[in-house]
Amino acid sequence: MLRKRDLKGFTLVELLVVIAIIGILIALLLPAVQAAREAARRSQCTNNLKQIGLGLHNYHDSLKTLPPGSFNLREQWYSNGTNWRTLILPYIEQKAVYDQLAFRSDFPYTFMAGGAAGTTNYLQGCRVLSKLLIPVYRCPSTDIPVFDIQDDPVVNNNPGQTMMINYAGIQGAARPVPGPDPNAGTKDCGHGWSCNNGMMPANECYDLAYCRDGTSNTLLVGEQSGRVGGKNRTSNYYGGWYGSRHPRTIDDPAGCGDLWQTGTTCVRFGPNSQIVQVGATEHKYRNNTVLNSMHPGGINVLFTDGSVRFISDTIDLTDLKRLACRYDGETTTGSY
Repeated sequence: MLRKRDLKGFTLVELLVVIAIIGILIALLLPAVQAAREAARRSQCTNNLKQIGLGLHNYHDSLKTLPPGSFNLREQWYSNGTNWRTLILPYIEQKAVYDQLAFRSDFPYTFMAGGAAGTTNYLQGCRVLSKLLIPVYRCPSTDIPVFDIQDDPVVNNNPGQTMMINYAGIQGAARPVPGPDPNAGTKDCGHGWSCNNGMMPANECYDLAYCRDGTSNTLLVGEQSGRVGGKNRTSNYYGGWYGSRHPRTIDDPAGCGDLWQTGTTCVRFGPNSQIVQVGATEHKYRNNTVLNSMHPGGINVLFTDGSVRFISDTIDLTDLKRLACRYDGETTTGSY
C-alpha cells in the first residue's frame, strides 16, 4: 500500500520574511536607480550647454562678435526686443524658425522678435515663437512648466504662452565686484543691479578679445532650472524670447532706470540661493535672478571657451563673481 507523501508549503512566517527581504532590496536599489536617472539627466543638461556653446561660437565665427545678452530697437514703452537665445537659432539647427522672424523698429510694438519676415503683421512673429519648443534650451531635471501663461498678453500683443528657457546669459557680476575698481561696469537700476562687466550685457556686443581674464576663466551662460521659494523666478519675463526694456547701455547716463534684461542675469547671489531680490514680484524680469538647478549640490555652467563644468553650491560668492567678470584680473581662491 502506497503511503501518502506529506506536502509542505511556505509557512506564514517564511512568506513574511521573503516579503521583508524583497522590500529591503527595493529600498536599497531605488535610491541607486534614482541617482542613475539624475546622472543621466545632468549629463543631458551638460550636452545642452555644449550645444549652446557651439552655437555661440559659430555665431562669433560668422559675425566676429558674441550676441548681446538682450537688445532693443526702439525707445518706446512695451518695446522689448529679444535676446541671445533668439539670435543663435540659426546656429543650433533652427534656421527655419529664425527665417520666419523680423527684427524691425517700425512696428507699433517690438514684442519678442519683433514681427514676421515679409509681412507687416507683427503678431505673426509672436505666433511663431508662442509654441516654439527648443529641446536644447530645457534641462531635463527641471519641474518648471515648459510653457507659461504670460503676464499681460493684450498689452504686449502676446498670443498667450512661450517657452520657459532654463539657461541665462551672464551680464557679469553685481557690486562690489572683484578687481581694482569695485564699481566698474555695474549700476543699480530700477529692477536690481545691472552690469556689463561680463560677456553678454544688454545692447552691447563683445568679441572674444574683450575676455581679458581668459575664455576658460569667464562664465558665458549659467543654468536656471530651479526655484526660489518654490516659485519660478528664472529670467523669462513674458517668456524666454524677450529682450531689454530700451536700447541704452548701462554706461549711458540715462541707460538704467526701468531697464530689465530677460534672458540674462547679473550675478549677485550664490548658486541655488533662496534669497528673493528686494522688490521682486512674480514677474520674471529682475536683473539678479539666481543661477539654480534641480541637480543635487550645484549647477551646470558654460564657460566662454565652450567648456561645461559643474559649480558647487558651496562656491565662495566672490569666486563666482570673479568667474562672471571678464576683466577683473583676479583668480579664484579655491575649487568649485
